[in-house]
Amino acid sequence: MTTHVFVEPAEWSFDKLGHRGKLFESGGQLTSSSHLIIEITGRVPTWLCQRECDFVYYVIEGRGTFHIEDRRECCNPGDLVTIPKGSKFTYEGDGLRMLLTSTPPWWPAQEQVFDVE
Repeated sequence: MTTHVFVEPAEWSFDKLGHRGKLFESGGQLTSSSHLIIEITGRVPTWLCQRECDFVYYVIEGRGTFHIEDRRECCNPGDLVTIPKGSKFTYEGDGLRMLLTSTPPWWPAQEQVFDVE
């Protein structure tokens, strides 16, 4: 039987660089994207760059700021933040909780991490 509704995972899939995430496991049903709940209070202490993935963050709760290349953009509940592949970015928030969609699915080897300037 195919499942189309996935319950938020109870455990965190990662907790690093000041933010943590829960990966929804689709059991191989979705091959073009991955979905995570991301939470942060504070700031990711590095700049990130996804070489292969477009990231789309939907803000569920909290407030934050994304630094994308040379832009600074504030976000609030209900906002959608897009990070095109190849863009250098970081973010910060106060109780910021977001749904992240990665297209194609994210994998560690394609991510670059830079020191904050």
